[in-house]
Amino acid sequence: MLVLSGLLVVVFGFALRLNPLLVVTAAGIVTGLTGGLGLVKTLATLGHAFTESRYVAIVWLVLPVIGLLERAGLRERARELVTGIRAATAGRVLLAYLALRQATAALGLVSLGGHP
Repeated sequence: MLVLSGLLVVVFGFALRLNPLLVVTAAGIVTGLTGGLGLVKTLATLGHAFTESRYVAIVWLVLPVIGLLERAGLRERARELVTGIRAATAGRVLLAYLALRQATAALGLVSLGGHP
C-alpha cells in the first residue's frame, strides 16, 4: 500500500495547482522509491520511458505553437467565442458530438475520439 503514495503526491500537487509535469515526475520518483527501487534505478526508468515514448516528441513540437497562440490572445478569443454562444447547452453540445460521431462512423472512421 505504501507504493500508492505517489497517488497522494498527484492529488496534493494538483490541488495546490503546481506544475503538472513536476507533480507527475515527483509522483513517479516517490512511487519508485517506495516500490523498492533505488534513486538511480528510478531515474533511469523514468529516463528510459521518456526517451522511448514516441509521443514525447509531439509535446516538444506543439509547445511553441501553443506559446505563440497564447501570445496572440487565444484565451481571450476563446472566451469571447464561448460567451457568444448562448444556445450551447450541455445537451445540445452532446447531441452535436454524437451526430458527428455517427456521421464519421458511417464513413468508416470509428476510432475518432474514442477507444479503438
